[in-house]
Amino acid sequence: MSAPRHPLEEPLRARVRLLATTLRPATVKHYEHTVRHFVAYLRQRFPNLRRPNQLRRDPHLLGWLESLWTYRIPHSGKALAASSRAGHVIRLRHLLDLLADHAFPPPPGLLWREDIPRCDQFLPRALTPEEDLRLQAELRRRQDLLASALLLTRLTGLRIGETADLASDCLKHLGGEQWALHVPLGKLHTERWTPVDQEGRSLIARLQFLRTLPPAAPPEFLLPRPKGRGVLCVQLRAALAAAARQAGIEAHVVPHQMRHTYATSMLRAGVSIPALMQLLGHRSASMTLRYLQITQQDLQREFQQAQSQPRHLLPIPTQVSPRDGDTADADTVLARLSSTVRLLDLYRYQNAGPADKGLELLHRRLIRVRSAFEKLVTGHSDQK
Repeated sequence: MSAPRHPLEEPLRARVRLLATTLRPATVKHYEHTVRHFVAYLRQRFPNLRRPNQLRRDPHLLGWLESLWTYRIPHSGKALAASSRAGHVIRLRHLLDLLADHAFPPPPGLLWREDIPRCDQFLPRALTPEEDLRLQAELRRRQDLLASALLLTRLTGLRIGETADLASDCLKHLGGEQWALHVPLGKLHTERWTPVDQEGRSLIARLQFLRTLPPAAPPEFLLPRPKGRGVLCVQLRAALAAAARQAGIEAHVVPHQMRHTYATSMLRAGVSIPALMQLLGHRSASMTLRYLQITQQDLQREFQQAQSQPRHLLPIPTQVSPRDGDTADADTVLARLSSTVRLLDLYRYQNAGPADKGLELLHRRLIRVRSAFEKLVTGHSDQK
């Protein structure tokens, strides 16, 4: 028998249905999960709370924040990650703001910005070059549908969901030896074209053949999904873990690590950060930089290359020494400036004509420089 509905559950779910008109289905599921978690807490701790205007920061919201810290995931017993807790707080804060049009709206300021936990910053999870080579060799050896899809993911840097959503006609010829893979709308509501090499085209051709075998893939997708998209992603993750173990990789490998590995290998091959952003489908360079793993070998290589083949060296200025017989007194400087003014004026009339605006402005500027220097010298003489 299911537990009775809490009076606040329906108003919160109504706001989630309102958000569903603009958000992706996966994001709506996250909001529904937050509502279930918050309502379960209220049902257990405050069963007599009936209206949104009865909510208080202390004890209702502060108690819920504490429950997020102490919550343990079923079957694993692990605590919620900081990113998961931050997501719950952000979503509930948004839902409480949307309850402002309720007949009994909650008071403002129930959740503060300071209540959002700071997310952990993890190091890039790229595989080492040795592990990457062993994993690719194992995927090439298997040659089945899941292994071919995973190898295509590694060679193109796709997200696992983007691989699952590839269309049957995703490959496009751009002319000559240029081919591109059409990546459909995904996580960031964007689509892109990713270049593919000869091996990538061979993998797509193999997948287009394997998709015709039972169970055949739907006409619009490259990969078959007889039990749905979610099951296909689970199967891809399991196949990757099995291939990694067979390749001798002790750590647990997930599909997103291949995306980090792709980004790092492209950087080492000389791809610029703006181009890498386009390849990965990122909106900011800061996100791309989180994917890149710079090892000590990379630093040593860049340092040695900069020492041996500098690309942007400024010319070393030569030291100006006076010629024999030159003097640097005020009269000499004034004489040289006056001579320069006369020579420029003569050049202007003989070569360009008096109507040349650029030379005329330069002539006036030299006259002002001479006058300023003359006043400066006269002022120093008066002080003496």
